[in-house]
Amino acid sequence: MKKILSLLSALAIICTIPMINIIDVNALEAATMEEYNTQIKEKDEFPNPDEKYTEITENNLVYHLYNEYAVLYECKDREITEIEIPAEIKGLPVTGAVDSPFGFCRNLKKITLPDTFENFEFHDLTCTTVTKLSSQNTDILIPSVSEVIVSETNPYYTLKDGMIYTKDMKTLIGCPPAMNIKELKISEQTETISDYAFFSCFNLEKAVIPANVKHINNGAFTACINLKNIEFPESITSVSGGICYCCVSLSNVVFKGEIEKIGYNAFENCYSLDSFDIPETVSYIGNCAFEMAGCIENINGIHYVNNWVVGSDEEIENADIKEGTTGIAELSFFTRSYINYINVPSSVKHINYVVFGQINSEKISRLDYRCSFIEEKTIAAAKTTKDFYIYDPKCDIYDSDKTIPAEYKYQQSVNTDTDNAFGIIHKEYITDNTIIHGFEGSTAQAYAEKYNRKFKVIRESSSIKGDINADGSFNAADIILLNRWILDADDTELSDWKAADLHEDGKLDVLDICKMKHELIK
Repeated sequence: MKKILSLLSALAIICTIPMINIIDVNALEAATMEEYNTQIKEKDEFPNPDEKYTEITENNLVYHLYNEYAVLYECKDREITEIEIPAEIKGLPVTGAVDSPFGFCRNLKKITLPDTFENFEFHDLTCTTVTKLSSQNTDILIPSVSEVIVSETNPYYTLKDGMIYTKDMKTLIGCPPAMNIKELKISEQTETISDYAFFSCFNLEKAVIPANVKHINNGAFTACINLKNIEFPESITSVSGGICYCCVSLSNVVFKGEIEKIGYNAFENCYSLDSFDIPETVSYIGNCAFEMAGCIENINGIHYVNNWVVGSDEEIENADIKEGTTGIAELSFFTRSYINYINVPSSVKHINYVVFGQINSEKISRLDYRCSFIEEKTIAAAKTTKDFYIYDPKCDIYDSDKTIPAEYKYQQSVNTDTDNAFGIIHKEYITDNTIIHGFEGSTAQAYAEKYNRKFKVIRESSSIKGDINADGSFNAADIILLNRWILDADDTELSDWKAADLHEDGKLDVLDICKMKHELIK
């Protein structure tokens, strides 16, 4: 936990922005949240959290001593400029470091590693309290470590052009953040760029990744605040999570290959990224991949990059996704507590993980679904959505009882004592039974019958503006129905939502009632 907080603190200072959804420092090469969770579970933790240790301090260095090895935990000398980590302490080999041991050493420039040193996160080791750099009348805070040394006899790592590689040169472990490197130069033998390898390399301006690189792990270029251009080779087909997180100067991204996934947080807080072309080959975009990026277009509370939905406003009420949209990114409408209506057009071909998860509106939500498919977890967590309108008669619905649950359980916080902040309790609620709306003989009806869901037949939509009850004419009955719907009256159903939006502002309110009255008087 200390390690994660150190990274968060460094990013918060360097980027001078609030931290949102920062990816864990133990991540590997993951683009989706499911991949991330799987890899975290599979990765061995060092040291073993269940193994007991003794803490000692020697020469201002704090160590944790285990049965067969020791790890460096903290440096108490805050003014140190150079450090040579010893090979052993109390007869035990010093095999690694944990939890940003030099996190408060703001003047540290050089670190020398012993030959016994094997287990450490490079960015964790070089993450120091930052120093000031004046640029364009602005004080920017930057890391201090410019040199990391390993000996030629080190059995695990080697040094080339100031950067640390595995002994076989196949994996680039890291680059000291304060090293004077403006343009990326990587060994031709290298196949993998490790997690956070260039974390906070503030001098780096251009990164053309060579074709020999096949894997770029999570956060590889996080917080490279002066990085302007990055080019991915043909060998890269998946952009890992957080790869350019907080690269605030990044303005140009080039893909040579056929990109299939863009990972979570990949280009978050890239303010200067005013344009971005999502390749047609992309089928998955992770959570917050473009959060606060310059290329986002906000249309009625929905965030778009090209023809992809990549997020939404926290207070969005009606999510009418525009026609022509081809994809909806992971968690795009996650925990939107005011939302009560979502319309998914037929043009959408890719809907990612739990897009409509935990819609916690106190209003009963409605989802109009015109896509040709519903995947296993697309709407499985839309917890207060009661009415699912499925307009494609042949919609391919994932065959599981959990795809469209019969009911949802959800919690809300309730303050039982207004004079006491600790009087808050969590109450569990169960929604009304889900209603599936579809056409006679449709796959929606077949699903409803198979899993014992309530089913209502959708009548063919009227083409008459204002005819919201689909009786073939626009009359006073439509005004009464809309008025009841706005007042949230029980058992009120609009057969054609868009027919009611006479004001054409993407929502239904009293302005539409006034417009309907005006049209009837004419």
